[in-house]
Amino acid sequence: MAKYVYPNVEPIRPGYDIEFRLQFPQDLWDGEQIGTGRLVAQFRSAVPGPVLFEADTLAATIRREAPPRTLAFFLSEDATRPMDASTIVVFDIARIDGTERRIVLDKVIWPVLKTVTRDVV
Repeated sequence: MAKYVYPNVEPIRPGYDIEFRLQFPQDLWDGEQIGTGRLVAQFRSAVPGPVLFEADTLAATIRREAPPRTLAFFLSEDATRPMDASTIVVFDIARIDGTERRIVLDKVIWPVLKTVTRDVV
């Protein structure tokens, strides 16, 4: 399985909302049928490790967007707060069709950056 590292992106800042997007090549988008069906991504600080947040198309925390072949992820401040213990989060994207489940993108590594000003009310 592949591993995808995104070092030059906006990091997740624990305690703050974040939106980020992944754009896919046409052959991957079509071949893995990413444009349809339910998608789920479980964020963890390590594998194996506890799930810190689960993004899901049913909860609209993963959305398909234009430009074509783009997935947008929406994590609230509550969702990012448990990510404070690590400098990265790891997730993969699974497609779920009834009882059939398969990974469409494996081991995405996203940076986490602790901030000086945190949990502002």
